[in-house]
Amino acid sequence: MTDNPQRHQEEIAAALRASRELGPEYDEAVAASLVERVDDTIEERVKHHVARRTGADEPRVGVASNTVRMVLALVCLGISIPITAIVASLIGGAMSVFMVWAGLIGFYLIAVLGLRR
Repeated sequence: MTDNPQRHQEEIAAALRASRELGPEYDEAVAASLVERVDDTIEERVKHHVARRTGADEPRVGVASNTVRMVLALVCLGISIPITAIVASLIGGAMSVFMVWAGLIGFYLIAVLGLRR
């Protein structure tokens, strides 16, 4: 935001000069124009102040949720193979392998749903 008091003073002086040159029949129009400029300046300052207080001026740095989902999927796939091999060799049986995969899929779904919040 450019807040230059000298610029504002020059604008007011220019409006007063224009009012003198145009005559009294244009006083209301010049005054309305000046009031509009003051209102715009106040509105700009309020917006800037609110944005600064809410942190909207700070650039948001983050990772796209698609990237996070892809990394999470690759990690789940990467750990699923060794876990499946360990469970199959130690416990054995199709039901234990099914439980491992159900747990991994459940973990992935919960993580993805958590990212949406």
